[in-house]
Amino acid sequence: MSQKMKNYQSTVRTSWGVSEDPGPSDETNMSTPGIAKGPLAEHGLGIFTAAIFIVGEMAGSGVLALPRAVVDSGWIGLGLVIFFCVNSCYGGTRLGLCWEIIEERYPEHRGQTRNPYPMIAQYALGKWGRMLVTVCVQITLFGAGVVYLLLASQIVQDLLKNIAPKITFCMWFLIFAALISLPMWLGSPKDFRLVGFLAVMTTALSCIFIFAQIVKEGVHNPYVVPHRNKNWMDFFLSFGVILFSFGGASTFPTIQNDMADRSKFKTSVYIAFAVILVLYLPIAFASYFVFGDYTDPNIILSLGDGPNVICANVFMAVHLIMAFLIIVNPVCQDIENIFNVPHEFGIWRCVVRTVLVLLMVVVGESIPQFSKILALVGGSTITLLTFILPNYMYMALCDQESPAWTKRQIPVHMRVYMWEMILIGVVGGVAATYTAMHAIFSSHLSTPCYIW
Repeated sequence: MSQKMKNYQSTVRTSWGVSEDPGPSDETNMSTPGIAKGPLAEHGLGIFTAAIFIVGEMAGSGVLALPRAVVDSGWIGLGLVIFFCVNSCYGGTRLGLCWEIIEERYPEHRGQTRNPYPMIAQYALGKWGRMLVTVCVQITLFGAGVVYLLLASQIVQDLLKNIAPKITFCMWFLIFAALISLPMWLGSPKDFRLVGFLAVMTTALSCIFIFAQIVKEGVHNPYVVPHRNKNWMDFFLSFGVILFSFGGASTFPTIQNDMADRSKFKTSVYIAFAVILVLYLPIAFASYFVFGDYTDPNIILSLGDGPNVICANVFMAVHLIMAFLIIVNPVCQDIENIFNVPHEFGIWRCVVRTVLVLLMVVVGESIPQFSKILALVGGSTITLLTFILPNYMYMALCDQESPAWTKRQIPVHMRVYMWEMILIGVVGGVAATYTAMHAIFSSHLSTPCYIW
């Protein structure tokens, strides 16, 4: 076998988050493709830049979908937002500590490593854990991509409803998918810092305009809004949506891996979740009391007309475009590695990425209710990646022993707390997944776009 082919196959293996030899460090591992030699360069992300990336990845779709989820879960939904925020934050810090343990035990990973989340699962749980995490991450990012396309299409339709009233939502979905395919061919964005800052800024501005419009409509319409009694189906659908709103864990290890000082990642997580809570709570509370059961699954569609709504739509559309290009790129690269597509720009890259968009179109046109897809992904893969696996893998790594490793003890109260989070994740995730599947395949589902 030629040396070129050997190097390429090695790159494919490391792209799945696994080094050539996942055992103890040695000199040969230092040359593994996908792992930088030596410490991370000075140009790595700082604490606040990493926090900005976390906010930019998570906040967009959550802002739009969370208000209806809070309404459907009743009064308890207001508390669930804070509860899931705190516990998702805690799970994120466990992931950060997991990577610190791996760097301490295996020095070959102190550089930059591709797909570090599967790498954590490899060392904590073995091959089955790596494969489980890889599949969950891909499903999560694919589902998020479909949700972003659906939301962007709704926003474009709302923005241009007076200019092109005859173009339906399903048609806008096809148009938007076709337009987004072209920039996908070019690969990853070159300036991730700029994309991260713009994603946060556009989300924050959109939140300001949404909140201002809700308050304005509440002042001019001071009537008591209805709040019907909610059943368990409503509650667990909301459970999945709220989890999706805080489900950025699949990207956390990658962001940490790009930091100059990875031990500071925990601080970045705290900052990011504090910012996200500040963005989420005002809109969730305001829509609960102003719109009640009239709240649309996409909060922007509950608002009236006016400059605030136009600005909110424009800024959110920009955010969704950037977020889609960022989250769909890892899926594209993994599929290209599986089929041995060359890394350089070429016809096969265009074919693979176009086919991926077509698959998203099939899913979106078949289930044109983004909240159902969002609840399904939130209750299944995001629950695993955010609540269950971070806590379980952290305990597994701490329980591993070797004479050369620092011995770690987890206090009993922390271990009990983590098992409680795992139990809540398992029970709530199974119920939310079942409820979402039932809603998707029930007779009350909207007719697919291709059935006239």
